[in-house]
Amino acid sequence: MNDQIQDLQHRLAQAELRASELFDVNAQLQRNADKLKQANAALNSDLNAKIEDIQNLEHECEEAVTKCREFQHKNEQLAENMAALTTQKADVDKQVAVLSHELETTKAELKTAQDKVAFLTDENKVILQEKAVIQGQFKQLQSSL
Repeated sequence: MNDQIQDLQHRLAQAELRASELFDVNAQLQRNADKLKQANAALNSDLNAKIEDIQNLEHECEEAVTKCREFQHKNEQLAENMAALTTQKADVDKQVAVLSHELETTKAELKTAQDKVAFLTDENKVILQEKAVIQGQFKQLQSSL
């Protein structure tokens, strides 16, 4: 029975030693669990911050896409306006060419008319001189009668 008591005491001491080791391991595991909880809380905080950043970036992206679409629409309108203005310019260029040709024609006609006026003016001077001579002769003829 003493042997059994000694054996049981020995087993009890081993069990207590084992229990003490297990308590130490349990305490270490608890500390590790606490550290992991803290790390998990920090990671969750980082994750929430990243989620918020992602949501903000998604919102900014949506706004940028909206602005891009607006700019594309304005660009298309400007392209249409430019095409219309290009067409109008081509029409105006044609009209300018026609008017330039008409102006050159009119200048030529004016030159011709000015030359004709100058010729007629000269001819008129000659006629007036001849008229003066004829009137002088007519007066002389009247005086001699």
